[in-house]
Amino acid sequence: MRWRVVALMAVVGIAGIPAVSDAAQGRAAAVPVTVKPPTGSTSSHFAVSFRAGVRTGQSGLLTRSYRVDAGTGKRTGCQWSTSAPASAAAAGATVRVTLAPGKRSAWCTGTYHGQVWLYQTVRCGPPLGDIACPQIAIRPQVVGTFSFRVTRG
Repeated sequence: MRWRVVALMAVVGIAGIPAVSDAAQGRAAAVPVTVKPPTGSTSSHFAVSFRAGVRTGQSGLLTRSYRVDAGTGKRTGCQWSTSAPASAAAAGATVRVTLAPGKRSAWCTGTYHGQVWLYQTVRCGPPLGDIACPQIAIRPQVVGTFSFRVTRG
């Protein structure tokens, strides 16, 4: 009988998580994103900046982080995509992520389109007896978009 009560409590708890998560995450509003320089060469470093809409890092049961992705059409012989994590930041703080080609690579020429993603996961506490604690990930959200251009030179 005890295992039925525990199982029922686990199901009720898991069923309630989406509502709690939605309330905890708030609305991920679109944020303006800037890129400097807006146009560069195949070896340029591009600084992507935006204001954090939420505090990142560990906050209660939530772990939040931003990630910046950018890419152009898939090609060979040059770096056509990139991804970089943002460091932890307070809500409202300016976040800056530098995108650069790999040490032995150069950007492909063309226009790169990018997104700023907000990732959130729910952290479980210590396990209770026989109950497994699943890692719950909230669907990542695009909170901003940007582009930059790479030219020969």
